[in-house]
Amino acid sequence: MAGTDFGIRTLAPSTTADITPDPAPSNSPVDINRAASIGAQFGVVTSTRRSVQHNRRVGGVANSYHLSGRAIDIARRPGVTHSQIAQAYRQAGMQLIESLDEGDHSHFAFRAGRLTASLPQAQSSATNWRIVLAP
Repeated sequence: MAGTDFGIRTLAPSTTADITPDPAPSNSPVDINRAASIGAQFGVVTSTRRSVQHNRRVGGVANSYHLSGRAIDIARRPGVTHSQIAQAYRQAGMQLIESLDEGDHSHFAFRAGRLTASLPQAQSSATNWRIVLAP
């Protein structure tokens, strides 16, 4: 996608984060083009898949979901809230494992595969949390 790439993952004190553990990856890849189509309804998609070099240049974290094509950044149109976009992704059956309102844009990372109502909730003591701290 063309446009400015907001790659820095820090949170200002006024931002909100909805971060959940990343479940075991599915065999199905994330349909990042579908995610971009949904996101474009709310603003300008500024970043999806990144190369390691590009991720470094924009200040992205070393383990960014952008590197595997599982994340998207959206510069929201005026009046659009982060929660409106998150809700649209959830209604489309996409499971969010990162949902960050980073002030000037929204960042979302997706679990690989689609949600289905028949999948049981995984019960595991292992977690893989991503912690993003305010400066």
